[in-house]
Amino acid sequence: MMTSSLMEERDSELFDICFPPLMLSLADLLFELPTPGIRQEGISSSEGFFVRLRTPTELLLDRVTTKSTRLAVEVVCVLILLIAPHFLSQAQAIPSAVTPVLTGLNFPVSLKFAPDGRIFFTEKDTGNIRIILENGTLLATPFVTVSPIFTDGEAGLLGIALDPSFSSNGYVYVYYTDRDPQNYTQGHVRRYTATGNTGGDQVSIFNVTSSAPNTIYHNGGYIKFGPDGRLYAQVGEFHQSSQAQNQGTMDGKILRMNPDGSLPSDNPFAESLVWALGIRNAFGFDFDSSNGRLIATEAGPSSDDEINIIVKGGNYGWPTCTGPCSPHNPAFIDPIVDFNPVVTPTGIATVEPNVYYFGEWNTGNLVRLNLTSTGSIVSMSQVYTQSGGIIAVEMGPAGKLYYSSPDGIYVLNTQFRTPEPSSVPNLVLIAIATVGATTVATTVVYLFIRRNRRSAINDLNLGAKRTEIASPRITSRVDRFCFLGVTALGVQVLRKSRGIRPRSWRVMRRR
Repeated sequence: MMTSSLMEERDSELFDICFPPLMLSLADLLFELPTPGIRQEGISSSEGFFVRLRTPTELLLDRVTTKSTRLAVEVVCVLILLIAPHFLSQAQAIPSAVTPVLTGLNFPVSLKFAPDGRIFFTEKDTGNIRIILENGTLLATPFVTVSPIFTDGEAGLLGIALDPSFSSNGYVYVYYTDRDPQNYTQGHVRRYTATGNTGGDQVSIFNVTSSAPNTIYHNGGYIKFGPDGRLYAQVGEFHQSSQAQNQGTMDGKILRMNPDGSLPSDNPFAESLVWALGIRNAFGFDFDSSNGRLIATEAGPSSDDEINIIVKGGNYGWPTCTGPCSPHNPAFIDPIVDFNPVVTPTGIATVEPNVYYFGEWNTGNLVRLNLTSTGSIVSMSQVYTQSGGIIAVEMGPAGKLYYSSPDGIYVLNTQFRTPEPSSVPNLVLIAIATVGATTVATTVVYLFIRRNRRSAINDLNLGAKRTEIASPRITSRVDRFCFLGVTALGVQVLRKSRGIRPRSWRVMRRR
């Protein structure tokens, strides 16, 4: 910690030279981040080396003081002045909260992302599985057209999932409905193998038949692979409420199966794909990888829509209870959220540990739900309203949230998860900033000068752990200092002598 008045004066002088009020205003505009970042912190050494990092609203490496020449400081200033006009113009163009990925679609009810960035989605009423390329182009030829298909009411081509090993096996799974000759509704899970952008080699994985004919509602249909590699499927009770409590049927259940449709040995009920029961009309679920939680939406009758935490062998009460049981019945698990009046919650996605976004069909609202680690509600708030209602909600591979409405697919302009780190050698400028809810590039000047002027930055890594969105991890060796990274605790510095063995490191904070 620097206490010398002379050093403070030098520090202030350099700050004023490099960062006039215009630059500070620019920093305020550029760095309004939705997640907390580092505090004011820095490092120093006996050689007189000092770096200060700004708070999240001014995330700028804004002071560099060494015993080097004044020319070094002037170089920093020139770099800042060169890039400032570009990013000021970016800051003045305040974006909307949502960007259309593609509109004019035919009821895209479910979507998933391939590892290469392609979006696979299902059209409820056409039977088409379509592909949007990473550049936003919709392929004219469907991946597959599922047929025959029954689409009355809530029936149709309802769910899609990509195999965890999709990159190597190309497996695409879909859930759809058709009818048998006696007009009983049937739900099917089929697997196709992708060859490029075309699907073939159809394989039957799972089949379920309604307990009564002429049903068009409560079909379920959402499917997804869990972190355990098993395929999970929501199946409605096909408007026959008593079936939800019948362990001998698969109606009104959440099912768990091996990818080939066979029975996992650790399912809760003997010789059964049933994972949980007492489900009425479910539309979406997701897994929270931070704690293994399975969270699901469920539409009630004329009251008591629900959000539930699904556990192995859990019974969620329908039709005995809708919403919390009153009086309490220990045989049933109450929802964590109960909606009155009804909103028809649809897709749901985990955006951060214990934070979920879900859609509402009736209102078109996209809602943020924050829970504690034990599943209690911390907060719930509306984020955005989409005309026409929201259906699917999914996290994309680059840390942004996507959702569908009856006519299109949209992306929320908020960065949630940090993209994977990428190595950029010999880089002086780094860019990561957020204007409002949109991530834009801005520049942080990272310039270290060795006292004898013979050292330079060796390499620089962008990206970090999830908790370091506002403070990119920096690894760079300069002279005898190895900068390990910026963390919530400070800037970690490893001081080296010759060779690779460390001598000491310290973390310092600056008020």
